[in-house]
Amino acid sequence: MVIAPLIAVFPAILCMIDVARHPNTRSLTPQVWLAVCAFGNVFGLIAYLKFGRAENR
Repeated sequence: MVIAPLIAVFPAILCMIDVARHPNTRSLTPQVWLAVCAFGNVFGLIAYLKFGRAENR
């Protein structure tokens, strides 16, 4: 019962940690990407990984 919410939250936390460690993003500001990762659920995470993450890390 407790594991299901953790499975849903864990990828969002990893994505937010990635934004915090590497604040250079392509299209939006890091603050917006943090909000998208926090509230966008799966679609927000995929959008960040595809469109927001900078290639020159």
